[in-house]
This record gives sequence, structure tokens and C-alpha cells, in this order.
Amino acid sequence: METSNRILRLLIPALAFAATLTMPAAAQLLPPGAASAETTPVVVSPAQDRFLMLIQPRDLGEIDRDIEMASQLEIAATEAERVAQAGRSASKSRIDEKKQMLSANKDKMKAAKNAKNQSEVLLLESERKALERDKRLHEERESLRAAEIDLARKRAELASRMKQAFDLERQLAVKRGEQSDINVSGPKTARAANVLIDLERATLEMQKKVASSQADVANRAQKVVDRQLKTLTAQQKVFGGR
Repeated sequence: METSNRILRLLIPALAFAATLTMPAAAQLLPPGAASAETTPVVVSPAQDRFLMLIQPRDLGEIDRDIEMASQLEIAATEAERVAQAGRSASKSRIDEKKQMLSANKDKMKAAKNAKNQSEVLLLESERKALERDKRLHEERESLRAAEIDLARKRAELASRMKQAFDLERQLAVKRGEQSDINVSGPKTARAANVLIDLERATLEMQKKVASSQADVANRAQKVVDRQLKTLTAQQKVFGGR
């Protein structure tokens, strides 16, 4: 009897060990009662793996400086639009003035021709040409100011979108910092990962809009240069008397 009990005591640990060999490795590590619960997949938080970050981390101070820079650019663009609007109004006034002078010249020309005053006709013809050149110059300047207004508005739009993109990037950086100490598995990490992904997506979408605005600004800047060249040609004609 004593021998049988001793053999049984030796067999029990051996049987327990053999039973563990038939269980999945993960189940061997689970606490009692956990094997029957729903299995949760392992999720690595984007806040803990730089490889998963499409927007690489930046220092908050650097992002804040970019936000301030974008704000200043928006202010500068708004001021540039104001100046261009004032210049356009002045050009329109000069155009109206030249139109009135040309109308008066036409009346004088008619009277001089009726009086057969050839010298007056020649003088008025020279005056008409000068007025036409001046009028064209102010028309070119008015078109230039209109192009500058359009450019300023696009620059303001770009600056606004840049600021929004930097704001979103800052929110993303803060959220990453808050979640950097979360465990690397479990439903809590899955929810946290989704928050980061949503923020990263919003930031990327705004960066896409920034890129679109940059293309718009480049296009408007080219148009401004084209108008400047035409204005320069008009100025040369005025100064050269051609």
C-alpha cells in the first residue's frame, strides 16, 4: 500500500506536465479562467512604433513656431490685398480721368477740323496719342493690381491651411505623448491607435490641401509676373513717346 501511494505521488506531477504539452502555448500563459474568454489580438500603438508613423514626430516648440509663422503670413497676405485694392482703385480713377480727357480731345479735334486749323489738328492728334498711351498704362496697372489681389487671396488661403495643418500636427504630437505609456495590447490600445490614425489622416488631408494651395499660389505668382512685364512695356511706350 505504501509503495502504491509513493508511485501515485510520482505520477501526478508527470501527468500534469504531460497535460500542458497538449495545450496551445498561449493558453499555458493565461491566468486561471482566462482560456474560456474571448481572445484579444495584440495591437502595437502607433505612438510606440516610429515605423508606423506617416507623420514623423517633431518638437512641440518647432510646431508652435510654424503655427506663428503661418499666422504672420496670413496677416501679411491680408495687408498685401489691402494695398493692391487701394492701387487698383487709384488706377481705375486714372483710367476714368484719361477717358474724359480723350472725350474732350475728340470734341476739340472736331472743332479744329471744322475750322480747318491744321496746326491745331496736329497738336490735338499728338495729345490724343499721348492720352491713349497713358490710358493703356493705367489699364495695365489696374490689371496688375487685380492679379496681385488674386495672389494675395491665394496666399492668405495657403497660410490659413498651413496653420490648420500645423494645429492638427500639434494635436497629434500631444496625443502621441499621452498614449506613449499605454500597454502594447488590449482593446484600450486598439481604441487609442484609432484615435491616432484619425488624427494622422486629418493632418495628411490638410497637408494635401496645403500642397494644392501652394500650386495655386505659384500659378498666381506667374500671372503677376506676366502682368508686370506687360506694364513695363506700357511704361516704356509712355516714356519713349511711342
